[in-house]
Amino acid sequence: MSFTTYYMHLIFSSVPSLFSSELILYILPVLTVSILLFSFKIMFYKAPKLRRAK
Repeated sequence: MSFTTYYMHLIFSSVPSLFSSELILYILPVLTVSILLFSFKIMFYKAPKLRRAK
């Protein structure tokens, strides 16, 4: 087994323990709401000013 494969195995084997099921239940709604608020901010406050068609 190469060094890269060994370290990737160590990293990815510990990922499920980092993301427990309860942590996902808290992170996903916060992430969803923050993406929605950020997109609304871009749409309404930083929308490009369009020129009027002649």
